[in-house]
Amino acid sequence: MQMAVPDAFNFADESQDTLDSYGLKPDQKTGFGWQCLAARRLVERGVRFVELIDTGSSGNWDAHGDMMTHVPLAKNVDQPVAALIRDLKQRGMFNETIVVWTTEFGRTPFNKDADHKGREHHPTGFSSWLAGAGVKRGIVHGATNEIGMYAVNKPVHVRDFHANILHLMGFDHENLAYRNAGLDFRLTGVEHADVVKEILA
Repeated sequence: MQMAVPDAFNFADESQDTLDSYGLKPDQKTGFGWQCLAARRLVERGVRFVELIDTGSSGNWDAHGDMMTHVPLAKNVDQPVAALIRDLKQRGMFNETIVVWTTEFGRTPFNKDADHKGREHHPTGFSSWLAGAGVKRGIVHGATNEIGMYAVNKPVHVRDFHANILHLMGFDHENLAYRNAGLDFRLTGVEHADVVKEILA
């Protein structure tokens, strides 16, 4: 498998149209578009799990100071993500690949100071999406209240979200446990978690 890595990260055989679709220049070896194309190439070669991270510890989505910093960040990821999904479909891999777009928390709909441009960490109402293998297409599941403060319609706890991802990967989250310090731990935690069947194809 290690011998296949240099080839997976060598985009010389990719067409200019493909590079353009990901927003890449020839010989570019950094950026989120590069990660997305590398992900497709890894999946194509049998890698079963690929994680992409848009930014590091600076210049990231942590918009405490100004929510408008999300504008260029969103522009930076939109095209490559769309290209990745299109590419997976064109190559017949979309129905066998789960694409998960998520984060650790959202952003509050307001700040404690009314004129502040930034937002705080917000765990009680934010969006994630799933696409691909086993996922019902073109639906929205759940909603927040009118100001986006709390999930009020069909809320999905992070435990349930993880249970769904594991289910789509072929695992029963209740039986997938590991022993540590004399206790059996599940990836979805010790509290109850549900697979949200309404989002399954």
